[in-house]
Parts: sequence; C-alpha cells; structure tokens
Amino acid sequence: MTKISGSTFYFKKLFPAIWFGFLAFFLVAAVPAAGGEAPFFVIVPVAMAIFGYFLFKKLVWDLADEVYDAGDRLIFRKGGREQVVRLEEITNIDYAQFHSPERITIHVRSPGALGKELVFNPPLRGNPFSKCPLVSDLIERVDKARRR
Repeated sequence: MTKISGSTFYFKKLFPAIWFGFLAFFLVAAVPAAGGEAPFFVIVPVAMAIFGYFLFKKLVWDLADEVYDAGDRLIFRKGGREQVVRLEEITNIDYAQFHSPERITIHVRSPGALGKELVFNPPLRGNPFSKCPLVSDLIERVDKARRR
C-alpha cells in the first residue's frame, strides 16, 4: 500500500487555529480599546469568523486524512472511519489544480462510510503549475478496471 495523499495537518488544523485565534485576539484587544464607540470592531471579526467557518467547511474540512493505493482499490481514512473503493466503482475523477490545497475528488457509484464524493489532496510537487501525475495514473487505471 502506498500513501497517495498529502498531509492535511496544516490545512485542517493549524491554519484554522491561526485564523480563529487571530480573530479572537483581535476581539479581546480591540473592543475594549475602542470603548464600544465603533461597532465595526465587533462586526468585522464576527463576519470574518462566519466566512472562515463556511470556507473551511466547504474547501478544507471535507478532505480525507489519508488515502492509500492498494492496487485494485483505494482506501480512504477520515476521522476514524474508513472506506474502501474498488477502481471499477469509480465513476469520475475531478481535479482542482489551482485551489489551495489542491483537491482530487473521486465520485463512486454507491455511498459508503464517507459518502459518494471522496476528496483528498495530492502530495506536494516541485512544480505546482504542472498537472498532477497521480490524476492521470488514476484515470488510466480506472479505465482499465472498467474494461475488465
């Protein structure tokens, strides 16, 4: 088994902690300094927190923690749950190259423990502007598996 997903620690844990921590610090430090005179010192950080929550929920927190390639199947792990997907069960592979983080979405025929759309980020590459070779390889292997 080969791990084909990148690390999600920074995107799923560290960056959100920095984001919400900065907003909390700003609220604690700026609101008393303003003396309640400027309501935007409260409104803006709260709006940024709400925006950040929905952004992280849509783009980051749905990423699988680990994805392993086991030859004829992929093994997805997320939050203590696991889903095994055989290559012939994959209906589509989407790749979002210019997202941060990059996203590979695997669509499967029937939902499992993690759902019908399984999302993970590929490992970091030297040239972020080149197409991910992992995606091309998966597309070819899925096509071969379907023909069998």
